[in-house]
Amino acid sequence: MPKSIYQHYQQLLQEYGDPVNYWPQWCAKSKSTEEREKVIIGMVLVQRTSWHNADIALKNLKKENLLSIDGIAKLKNLDQLTQLIRPAGFYQSKPQRLFDICTFVVNQGGIKGLMKKDVKDIRQWLLNIKGVGQETADTILLYALDKPVFIIDEYTRRWVEKEGLIKEKDYSKLQQFFHINLKSNLNNYQNFHTLIIVSQRGREKSVMEVV
Repeated sequence: MPKSIYQHYQQLLQEYGDPVNYWPQWCAKSKSTEEREKVIIGMVLVQRTSWHNADIALKNLKKENLLSIDGIAKLKNLDQLTQLIRPAGFYQSKPQRLFDICTFVVNQGGIKGLMKKDVKDIRQWLLNIKGVGQETADTILLYALDKPVFIIDEYTRRWVEKEGLIKEKDYSKLQQFFHINLKSNLNNYQNFHTLIIVSQRGREKSVMEVV
Protein backbone atom coordinates (compact mmCIF):
# COMPACT_ATOMS: atom_id res chain seq x y z
CA MET A 1 0.00 0.00 0.00
CA PRO A 2 1.46 3.39 -1.04
CA LYS A 3 2.52 5.74 1.75
CA SER A 4 0.25 8.66 2.52
CA ILE A 5 1.55 12.23 2.24
CA TYR A 6 1.60 12.42 6.03
CA GLN A 7 3.68 9.24 6.21
CA HIS A 8 6.16 10.79 3.78
CA TYR A 9 6.31 13.84 6.04
CA GLN A 10 6.91 11.70 9.12
CA GLN A 11 9.68 9.83 7.33
CA LEU A 12 11.46 13.08 6.46
CA LEU A 13 11.00 14.31 10.02
CA GLN A 14 12.55 11.13 11.38
CA GLU A 15 15.44 11.27 8.93
CA TYR A 16 16.37 14.95 9.20
CA GLY A 17 14.99 16.04 12.56
CA ASP A 18 13.20 19.21 13.64
CA PRO A 19 13.18 21.78 10.79
CA VAL A 20 13.74 24.59 13.30
CA ASN A 21 17.36 23.38 13.35
CA TYR A 22 17.70 24.40 9.69
CA TRP A 23 15.42 27.43 9.48
CA PRO A 24 15.41 28.72 13.09
CA GLN A 25 13.31 31.86 12.59
CA TRP A 26 11.22 30.65 9.68
CA CYS A 27 10.01 27.52 11.48
CA ALA A 28 9.85 28.97 15.00
CA LYS A 29 6.66 28.02 16.84
CA SER A 30 6.06 31.70 17.60
CA LYS A 31 7.53 34.78 15.95
CA SER A 32 7.78 38.42 16.94
CA THR A 33 6.70 41.11 14.49
CA GLU A 34 10.36 41.92 13.91
CA GLU A 35 11.11 38.29 13.04
CA ARG A 36 8.18 38.13 10.63
CA GLU A 37 9.46 41.26 8.89
CA LYS A 38 12.93 39.73 8.56
CA VAL A 39 11.41 36.61 7.00
CA ILE A 40 9.64 38.71 4.35
CA ILE A 41 12.74 40.75 3.56
CA GLY A 42 14.94 37.64 3.51
CA MET A 43 12.49 35.83 1.25
CA VAL A 44 12.66 38.61 -1.35
CA LEU A 45 16.44 38.79 -1.19
CA VAL A 46 16.99 35.04 -1.57
CA GLN A 47 14.95 34.84 -4.79
CA ARG A 48 17.10 33.33 -7.56
CA THR A 49 20.30 33.56 -5.55
CA SER A 50 22.06 31.73 -2.72
CA TRP A 51 21.28 32.25 0.94
CA HIS A 52 24.94 33.29 1.38
CA ASN A 53 24.39 36.26 -0.95
CA ALA A 54 21.05 37.13 0.61
CA ASP A 55 22.62 37.02 4.06
CA ILE A 56 25.26 39.58 3.05
CA ALA A 57 22.48 41.90 1.87
CA LEU A 58 20.55 41.37 5.12
CA LYS A 59 23.62 42.26 7.17
CA ASN A 60 24.13 45.38 5.06
CA LEU A 61 20.56 46.45 5.81
CA LYS A 62 21.05 45.75 9.51
CA LYS A 63 24.18 47.92 9.66
CA GLU A 64 22.19 50.84 8.25
CA ASN A 65 19.17 50.24 10.52
CA LEU A 66 17.05 49.36 7.49
CA LEU A 67 16.23 45.76 8.34
CA SER A 68 12.56 46.55 8.85
CA ILE A 69 9.41 46.84 6.74
CA ASP A 70 8.71 50.38 7.92
CA GLY A 71 12.29 51.54 7.40
CA ILE A 72 12.38 50.35 3.78
CA ALA A 73 8.90 51.69 3.03
CA LYS A 74 9.92 55.17 4.23
CA LEU A 75 12.82 55.49 1.76
CA LYS A 76 12.44 58.49 -0.55
CA ASN A 77 14.44 56.84 -3.32
CA LEU A 78 15.92 53.42 -3.89
CA ASP A 79 19.57 54.36 -4.46
CA GLN A 80 20.70 53.42 -0.95
CA LEU A 81 18.60 50.25 -0.95
CA THR A 82 20.01 49.22 -4.32
CA GLN A 83 23.57 49.48 -3.08
CA LEU A 84 22.87 47.67 0.19
CA ILE A 85 21.18 44.65 -1.37
CA ARG A 86 23.37 44.45 -4.49
CA PRO A 87 25.02 41.20 -3.25
CA ALA A 88 21.62 39.49 -3.65
CA GLY A 89 21.70 40.17 -7.40
CA PHE A 90 19.01 41.46 -9.76
CA TYR A 91 19.71 44.99 -8.54
CA GLN A 92 17.48 46.48 -11.23
CA SER A 93 14.36 44.70 -10.01
CA LYS A 94 14.80 43.47 -6.42
CA PRO A 95 15.01 46.91 -4.77
CA GLN A 96 11.70 47.98 -6.31
CA ARG A 97 10.04 44.67 -5.50
CA LEU A 98 11.23 44.81 -1.90
CA PHE A 99 10.08 48.41 -1.57
CA ASP A 100 6.68 47.61 -3.07
CA ILE A 101 6.11 44.65 -0.75
CA CYS A 102 7.16 46.67 2.31
CA THR A 103 4.89 49.54 1.29
CA PHE A 104 2.01 47.12 0.81
CA VAL A 105 2.51 45.68 4.31
CA VAL A 106 2.61 49.16 5.86
CA ASN A 107 -0.55 50.20 4.00
CA GLN A 108 -2.37 47.15 5.38
CA GLY A 109 -1.64 48.12 8.96
CA GLY A 110 1.70 46.37 9.27
CA ILE A 111 2.25 42.71 10.00
CA LYS A 112 -0.41 42.57 12.71
CA GLY A 113 -3.00 44.26 10.51
CA LEU A 114 -2.21 42.04 7.56
CA MET A 115 -2.47 38.85 9.61
CA LYS A 116 -6.10 39.69 10.38
CA LYS A 117 -7.01 39.71 6.68
CA ASP A 118 -8.45 36.78 4.75
CA VAL A 119 -5.81 34.56 3.19
CA LYS A 120 -7.41 34.70 -0.28
CA ASP A 121 -7.46 38.49 -0.22
CA ILE A 122 -3.85 38.76 0.92
CA ARG A 123 -2.72 36.32 -1.74
CA GLN A 124 -4.45 38.22 -4.53
CA TRP A 125 -3.10 41.56 -3.31
CA LEU A 126 0.42 40.15 -3.25
CA LEU A 127 0.04 38.69 -6.75
CA ASN A 128 -0.95 42.15 -7.97
CA ILE A 129 2.51 43.46 -7.01
CA LYS A 130 4.86 43.45 -9.98
CA GLY A 131 7.34 40.58 -9.80
CA VAL A 132 5.44 38.64 -7.14
CA GLY A 133 4.40 35.17 -8.26
CA GLN A 134 2.57 32.37 -6.51
CA GLU A 135 5.65 30.94 -4.83
CA THR A 136 6.66 34.31 -3.38
CA ALA A 137 3.13 35.10 -2.23
CA ASP A 138 2.71 31.71 -0.58
CA THR A 139 6.10 31.95 1.15
CA ILE A 140 5.02 35.22 2.76
CA LEU A 141 1.67 33.72 3.71
CA LEU A 142 3.10 30.54 5.23
CA TYR A 143 6.26 31.68 7.01
CA ALA A 144 5.53 35.32 7.88
CA LEU A 145 1.74 35.52 8.28
CA ASP A 146 0.88 32.07 9.68
CA LYS A 147 -1.49 31.20 6.84
CA PRO A 148 -1.49 27.44 6.08
CA VAL A 149 -0.84 27.31 2.34
CA PHE A 150 1.57 24.80 0.82
CA ILE A 151 4.42 26.22 -1.26
CA ILE A 152 5.21 24.67 -4.62
CA ASP A 153 8.80 25.39 -5.62
CA GLU A 154 11.30 23.51 -7.75
CA TYR A 155 12.43 21.47 -4.73
CA THR A 156 8.85 20.35 -4.12
CA ARG A 157 8.33 19.49 -7.78
CA ARG A 158 11.52 17.41 -7.87
CA TRP A 159 10.64 15.65 -4.62
CA VAL A 160 7.11 14.81 -5.81
CA GLU A 161 8.52 13.42 -9.06
CA LYS A 162 11.23 11.44 -7.21
CA GLU A 163 8.63 9.86 -4.93
CA GLY A 164 6.29 9.15 -7.87
CA LEU A 165 3.35 10.84 -6.12
CA ILE A 166 1.78 12.77 -8.99
CA LYS A 167 2.83 13.74 -12.53
CA GLU A 168 1.10 17.12 -12.40
CA LYS A 169 3.39 20.16 -12.90
CA ASP A 170 0.87 23.00 -12.66
CA TYR A 171 1.37 25.11 -9.52
CA SER A 172 -2.27 25.36 -8.46
CA LYS A 173 -3.03 21.68 -9.09
CA LEU A 174 0.08 20.51 -7.25
CA GLN A 175 -0.78 22.78 -4.35
CA GLN A 176 -4.30 21.40 -4.31
CA PHE A 177 -2.84 17.89 -4.17
CA PHE A 178 -1.06 18.75 -0.91
CA HIS A 179 -4.04 20.63 0.50
CA ILE A 180 -6.37 17.69 -0.16
CA ASN A 181 -4.02 14.98 1.12
CA LEU A 182 -2.46 16.75 4.12
CA LYS A 183 -4.53 18.22 6.92
CA SER A 184 -4.37 22.01 6.98
CA ASN A 185 -1.92 22.70 9.77
CA LEU A 186 0.54 25.59 9.95
CA ASN A 187 3.41 23.70 11.60
CA ASN A 188 3.01 20.68 9.34
CA TYR A 189 3.03 22.83 6.21
CA GLN A 190 6.05 24.87 7.33
CA ASN A 191 7.98 21.83 8.50
CA PHE A 192 7.14 19.63 5.53
CA HIS A 193 8.16 22.26 3.00
CA THR A 194 11.42 22.90 4.83
CA LEU A 195 12.21 19.19 5.08
CA ILE A 196 11.60 18.72 1.37
CA ILE A 197 14.23 21.39 0.69
CA VAL A 198 16.63 19.82 3.21
CA SER A 199 16.18 16.42 1.54
CA GLN A 200 16.99 17.94 -1.85
CA ARG A 201 19.88 20.20 -0.83
CA GLY A 202 21.41 18.30 2.08
CA ARG A 203 21.71 19.38 5.71
CA GLU A 204 24.70 21.72 5.47
CA LYS A 205 23.43 23.69 2.49
CA SER A 206 19.94 24.11 3.89
CA VAL A 207 20.54 26.26 6.97
CA MET A 208 18.87 29.67 6.67
CA GLU A 209 19.11 31.89 9.72
CA VAL A 210 18.00 35.51 9.48
CA VAL A 211 20.43 37.97 11.07
